[in-house]
Amino acid sequence: MSSLETVLLTAAITVALMIPAMTWYHRRGKRRENQDMVRTMHRIANERSESQAILASLDVGIVAFGSDDRLIATNPVAIQAFGVIPDTLPEFLDRYGTKNGMRAAYYLGSEDISGEIIITERHFRIVCQRQALKGGDGRFGGHIITVQDFTDIRRQEERRKAFVANVSHELKTPLTTMKSYSETLLDWGIDEKDRAAIKADVVRIYDDSLRMERLITDLLLLSSLDSSGLPIEASVFDLADCARQMSERLSGQASSEGITVEFYSLTREPAVFADRISIERILSNLIVNAIRYTNAGGKIEIYIGSVVDDVYVKIKDNGIGIPKSDLDHIFQRFYRVDKTGSRQFGGTGLGLPIALELARMHRGRIEAESEPSMGSQFTLFLPSASRLLRATLLELSRKDKPEDSIAKAAASALRSWASESVGGRGNDGLFDVRTLLEIIDEKVDNSVNIAHSE
Repeated sequence: MSSLETVLLTAAITVALMIPAMTWYHRRGKRRENQDMVRTMHRIANERSESQAILASLDVGIVAFGSDDRLIATNPVAIQAFGVIPDTLPEFLDRYGTKNGMRAAYYLGSEDISGEIIITERHFRIVCQRQALKGGDGRFGGHIITVQDFTDIRRQEERRKAFVANVSHELKTPLTTMKSYSETLLDWGIDEKDRAAIKADVVRIYDDSLRMERLITDLLLLSSLDSSGLPIEASVFDLADCARQMSERLSGQASSEGITVEFYSLTREPAVFADRISIERILSNLIVNAIRYTNAGGKIEIYIGSVVDDVYVKIKDNGIGIPKSDLDHIFQRFYRVDKTGSRQFGGTGLGLPIALELARMHRGRIEAESEPSMGSQFTLFLPSASRLLRATLLELSRKDKPEDSIAKAAASALRSWASESVGGRGNDGLFDVRTLLEIIDEKVDNSVNIAHSE
């Protein structure tokens, strides 16, 4: 074989060997590039998913526009607030920033681009901020718009202002009377008035001091209810017995006004789990309210009954009644049907609001019905003791934490009964549900039987 043939054969063999090697190396590099691309895509997808999850978890609306003023991101809160979010920042400002000055501030180059807007009776505050790109070189990155719903804050502020104004007015009225009568007595009344006139002035001062005392007591109670600071000492007791005692206790006041009070029990299972003092306060406020607005010769009827798993107390009178236009407002604080300011019916305007708050604290409610000159009917609904205690037991068996005050009191009572009972807890330390159901039935039956035997 000649030298040339040898060289050509060697070259051919070398090429034949290099081509597979180069092909394998090329494919290997391609696989690496593909793997790197897949990893990059996964990282971008994960980062996007994390960003979306973060945006979705915020309780503030977020709308992001890029450097080209086009929409690049938003979150559910913003979508729920606006409904329609334009694709570009100018369109967004045209739609939501014209009346509140944001659009003008943007085009004038102002650093403060913010405003308020009302959408479907909800108040929103919008803030548009200019954002730079990462890296700290100051290059423009786009705009971030934050949206915050402050409707509840606005309403609370309005209620606070109205409350302060009402309290100031209610305190100022008796204080003015006390001051004027005191000044009269000090200046010349003691020397020139007879004993009966002086006594009448002192009685007026004393009555107004009692009125202020009742008002302050009611305000303190409402403050405790608003802050959930009212202590609850709940127990199982007979609601019919409680209502009967309250009607007897207030029958003297009704009789002095020429009003008769009649009591009727229409249920065999009137047991409730509640704070007895609070329930007495509700019934007292409702019965006294009926006495105030019933004329001499009138009648107040009190009924105890049950509907499904609720126990109710209905207080019905044939008094002056309430106009339909006022019926929806009577549970507002300081609201009075009498607009003359004469206060001929007395009271602080807080009796019904306090009764409603106490009822809600026990997972109950108060319903009102009335017609002018035909009388009024107020009905207190409370969950029966069996229903409330069984519901709490179910929550405990699911290891759910009681949320409200009455549920916490019920949970505490169940734990106490379980610890007192043999077999009240299982081997794992959890509640024996069947045993506690029997204890609940026993407690309910005993409370009714004790009340009936007294």
